[in-house]
Amino acid sequence: MNETWTGQRLTARRLTELLGRWRGAGHGYLELADSVTLLVRDGRIVPGTKLPAERPLAESLGVSRTTVAAAYQRLRETSVVRSRRGSGTVVRGSGTTREGLWAGTIDGIDLSSACPEPWSGLADLNARAATEHAAAFRLIGYDTLGLPELRAALAERYTARGLPTTPEQIMVTLGAQHAIFLIARTLLRRGDRSLVESPSYPHAREAIAATGALLAELPVGGSGIGSQGGYDASSMLEIAERTSPKLAYLIPDHHNPTGLRMPVGLKSRLITALAGQGAYIIADETTAELSLGEPAPIVPFAAHAEQEHHHDAILTVGSVGKTVWGGMRVGWIRAAPDLIGRLEAARRIGDLDTGTWEQVLALHALEQYDDILVERSHQLTARHRFLVERLAERLPEWTPSPAVGGVCVWVDIGERASSRLSRAAAELDLHLPPGPRFGSPGTFERFVRLPFSAPEATLDEALDRLARAWRSGAGGAAARPFTEAVI
Repeated sequence: MNETWTGQRLTARRLTELLGRWRGAGHGYLELADSVTLLVRDGRIVPGTKLPAERPLAESLGVSRTTVAAAYQRLRETSVVRSRRGSGTVVRGSGTTREGLWAGTIDGIDLSSACPEPWSGLADLNARAATEHAAAFRLIGYDTLGLPELRAALAERYTARGLPTTPEQIMVTLGAQHAIFLIARTLLRRGDRSLVESPSYPHAREAIAATGALLAELPVGGSGIGSQGGYDASSMLEIAERTSPKLAYLIPDHHNPTGLRMPVGLKSRLITALAGQGAYIIADETTAELSLGEPAPIVPFAAHAEQEHHHDAILTVGSVGKTVWGGMRVGWIRAAPDLIGRLEAARRIGDLDTGTWEQVLALHALEQYDDILVERSHQLTARHRFLVERLAERLPEWTPSPAVGGVCVWVDIGERASSRLSRAAAELDLHLPPGPRFGSPGTFERFVRLPFSAPEATLDEALDRLARAWRSGAGGAAARPFTEAVI
C-alpha cells in the first residue's frame, strides 16, 4: 500500500530547513499544514516518510506544541498524512494528496512546469511518419542505444553545429531527465563529490543526490544578476578547483532557471579546471537552441574544450521536450564511445528501449528542426516580452533576470518571502514552486522562477493571481508580523 512507512524519517531540523520562511500573517497551524502539503505536492517529501514528533518539531520551529498538533490534525483531515498510535505520522501516497492545498482543479494554473504546448506541426509529422515508416511497426522494439537512423541524424546535427560527432557517440534516451539520472547512477558512488550550479534544475540535483554523492554548489545569478551577468568567473573557477568533483552538472546555455548564457571564455576555462582534475561534466543543452529574438547558432559546450582529451570528459544531454513536445519522450546523450558502452550496460538494469515510434517522429522532426526552432523562438520571445511587461505593471518591485533564451526567468521578489508566496498563490489555484526548490533548503527565499512557456492568456491570469497573492499578505507592504493563533 502507498501508505506504508518506507523507513524514511524526517528530522525536526530537516523539516524546518525544508519549510523555509513559512510563517505569514494568518493562523499558524493552517500555514504550517499548508506548507507541509506544498512540500509533499512538490515531491520534496515523498510518500511513506515519517514526519517528526510534535514536541521536537515545535521546539525546532519555535512555536507551541498545540500549533503543531493542530497542523498535523489538519494534514490528516486533508488526507496528506495518516497517524497511528505507536507508528507516528506518515505521509500518504501521492494519489491521496489531491484533496490538499492545490487540488489541480479546472481553474488551476501550474507554473511548476516550464514546457510549451506541442509544436503546431506535430499532427502532420505523425501522419507523415505513419505513411513513410510503416516498417517501424515490424521491429522488435528493444534497442538500448536507439534507432541507427536517429543516432546518425543527431551526430550530423552536432557536427554541423561545430562538434564533430559519429553515431557511436550517441545514445537515445527516454528524455533528458532519464539521461541525467542514467549518467549519475553510472558514474557516481556514495560519498563521491559532485558539483551543481545553484540555482539549478531541481530534478537534476535530485538525480545526483539519489546516488549518495555529496553536493557542492556553483553559484549562478543571485545578487550578481544585474551587475555581472550572473557569472563570477574567478569565484566559479576557485570553487571548481577546490571541490575537485567526480561529476559536475552544468546548464551553460539558457540556464534553468535564470535564462542566462555562460560567457565563452568561462566555458573553456571551466572545462579545463574540471576535466583537468579528472571530472566528468554533464552539459545539459535541453534549451540551448531556444534563443530569444532571432534564433542564433549555439556552439555545443563540448566544442569549447581547448585540449582534445578533455572532449571525452563531457557528456552532452539533449531532448525534443522543449522544442517539439514534452510528451515525446526522446532525449539523447552525446559522449565518448567507451562511455556510451558503460551507459548502455548500466541502462539494461532499468529499461530496455526508447519507444520506437517516438524515435521515428523525432527523426522526422530533426529534418525540419531549424524551422521548428524559428517558430518556437518567435513564440517564446513574444511570451517573454509579455511576461516582463505585465510583471513591470503589476509587480514593479520585482526584478527578473535578463534572460537571453530558454523558457523561464529568475525573479528577485525583494524580500525573503518565497515560501509564503507559494502558499498564498496555491490558495488561488496557482502552483508556484518556491525559490528553495531550485537550491539547498533555506536558500533563494528572495526568488521565484517564472516560466514564460504558456500562452499569453494563461500568463496574464497567472500574474494577476500572483499579484493578488503578494498583496494579500505574502509579502510587500501588506505583510504583517506573524503571531500564533489561539486554538
